[in-house]
Amino acid sequence: MDLLTAWLELAFLTRPWALLAWPAAAMVLGALLGGLGGASVQVLGIIPRSLPGVFALVTAPFMHVNLAHLFANLPPFLVLGWLVLLRGEELFVQVSVGIALGSGLLVWLLGRKASHMGMSGVILGYLGFLLCAAWRSGSLADLGIAAVVFVFYGGMLGAVAPARDGSSWEAHLFGLLVGASLAWVL
Repeated sequence: MDLLTAWLELAFLTRPWALLAWPAAAMVLGALLGGLGGASVQVLGIIPRSLPGVFALVTAPFMHVNLAHLFANLPPFLVLGWLVLLRGEELFVQVSVGIALGSGLLVWLLGRKASHMGMSGVILGYLGFLLCAAWRSGSLADLGIAAVVFVFYGGMLGAVAPARDGSSWEAHLFGLLVGASLAWVL
């Protein structure tokens, strides 16, 4: 029990780990709400050009339709988020908030009429950020990390194409573009 308490304290109360642990816990909670709440939680997703959709810019990344949706997003969030976090805590917060709000706003303005939810827009944003930051810096370490990221996560780039399976390709595309843009701005 002491080991579990020590691990939880390290993960949730110690920086930089808490910057990943709290959003991950919110994702788990969002998936539980999504699984239990059914259609009623759709209002917590971004519904383009609607007033509730604006407020959902904050909640949508944490909401997941079911556990499969969560398990598709949680590991890449932790891995790619950790790689962004290695660049510094302040930058991680700026990139994370910038991607979530920037891509969410673009989805709200330009997305198709649906409830857009999940962390995948942020994840694609991390991917775009890491790849473009490596290109911009040109350092061997950054290029090496970008190469490994591309090998393991480059397949996610296919998620920016319009899909018929109900996934929010708009959030994927806008997340990627906002993340790449932040690599140049920050």
